[in-house]
Amino acid sequence: MKASAPREYMDATGCAPLVAQLLYNRGIAPADVPSFMDPDLFREHSPFDLADAGKAVCRINTALMRHETIGVFGDFDVDGMTATAVISEALTWLGAKVVTHIPNRFTQGHGLNASGVAELHGKGASLVITCDCGISDLDEADKSAALGVDLIVTDHHVPLTRLPKAVAVVNAKRRDSKYPFREFAGVGIAFKLMQAVYAGRNDASRLDELLELVALGTVADMVALVGDNRMLVQKGLRVLNRTARPGLQALIQASGLTPGSITSFDISWALGPRINSSGRIDDADMSLRLLMTASPDEAAKLAAELDVVNSQRQLLTTEVYDKVAEQLASQLDRPLLFAADSSYPEGVIGLVAGKVSKEFYRPAVVVTSGDELCRGSSRSIPEFDLAAALEQCSSLLVSFGGHPLAAGFAVTPQNLPVLEERLVGLAVGQLDGLDLHPHVDVDAEVRLKDLGGDSYKLMRSLEPFGQQNAEPAFLSRGVEVVECRSFRNHEKWTSLRLRQNGATWDAVDFRTLRGPDDIPRLIDLVYNLRMRRWNGEEVLQAHILDLAPSALD
Repeated sequence: MKASAPREYMDATGCAPLVAQLLYNRGIAPADVPSFMDPDLFREHSPFDLADAGKAVCRINTALMRHETIGVFGDFDVDGMTATAVISEALTWLGAKVVTHIPNRFTQGHGLNASGVAELHGKGASLVITCDCGISDLDEADKSAALGVDLIVTDHHVPLTRLPKAVAVVNAKRRDSKYPFREFAGVGIAFKLMQAVYAGRNDASRLDELLELVALGTVADMVALVGDNRMLVQKGLRVLNRTARPGLQALIQASGLTPGSITSFDISWALGPRINSSGRIDDADMSLRLLMTASPDEAAKLAAELDVVNSQRQLLTTEVYDKVAEQLASQLDRPLLFAADSSYPEGVIGLVAGKVSKEFYRPAVVVTSGDELCRGSSRSIPEFDLAAALEQCSSLLVSFGGHPLAAGFAVTPQNLPVLEERLVGLAVGQLDGLDLHPHVDVDAEVRLKDLGGDSYKLMRSLEPFGQQNAEPAFLSRGVEVVECRSFRNHEKWTSLRLRQNGATWDAVDFRTLRGPDDIPRLIDLVYNLRMRRWNGEEVLQAHILDLAPSALD
């Protein structure tokens, strides 16, 4: 349970008590509250504070003056595709001829590859700008230079000791970067570079149209929603909720969302997975076309196709998870779980690793093994830095990259057992003796009736919620379960009717998997509060995170 905010803090913020407590829990200083709540008050730093931003702008301006074709090399996740769209559209508005390339996950894999650069070069590109990739692809950058292509790398992953060979490497995590914020997504770095390109131009404000793409990529990539990221997502959600982009209009409709009320939660659970699905099952180019099309007819067609592909992705993820969980049954005493098989489809192993890590609260690695190359995806817990662990194993790897909580790699079949042994050894060294159980940070203990009226609206003023700005979690004790039943399609998901001191609430439980027969009559529960929209009506609903028999019974 979080400590109560001091009275002087409550007074200094000038906010309602509930909001002030939530701000205090998130470490927001009173002086920073105005800019936290209102993105228009946030002070952005110059994009030229990013190392090499000036070099990149000079080379791009030269390309514009010489009417060179500019290639944009992206990645097949939401972050990479939105970053590709941001740079492509911003440069097209300046009169550039732009060609794009999104690598195929199954034939080219993650990151920069010389074959993709050669494809862009074949289309006339003499300058190639990477998006969300390239920082650790040293050999591929050398091969690209050998083709006679100038390279600008924009990326947000942690740099290696040596930077790739390029005209410019724009990454806030560079040690010599003067930009005070470091945790951008790839699309955030792409947008900052375009800010630098547009600096001093009369039409610089037009870049605001692209903020909806920045919001999509930033939320979907699960970077921290603080500082610059929070401001970009706040502004981006404004644009997204009145989007004129045909592809996003069609995707919002296909997702069953309501324009004007889209949140970061909707990006995480509805829009982002659909955009990601094409690259997981087939070719990500479908999603990039959706983001960039000007045709409502094409947008509607692509959005419908993505909806179908996303359903296929969900079924495949469940099937593979069941196989992986069976394989891991004998490993559950290990601090790191590692599963490899040639039957695991590469497109969903990251999702499966995430489910495994969440279910067992361990770092999890899932590998698609092959005769010549094995590709792995991993997800972790806060106590274990995956990116650092893979760097310590770099001598075994063909390639690798990622974040502390999510990373990928390629390894030869001969080195796969050694890699498993080394990663497990690192996990033993770092996690031994720790109590590895998930926990929920509770913001406040309340009665159900305390959250009625304007409380929900006040709480939502802290949006967007995400990494390092978690959705508020509340504890209520001695709550009566008036009604409890299973969902028709899942016997361990429950719908509840709760009552406490005359206040009655609807609730759902997708987390504890207890089932109606295992839920006591009187409970203590921890929950988020969300708005449920059904048949045009809005009803507040508690989303249960955990529950236990009440000590007040």
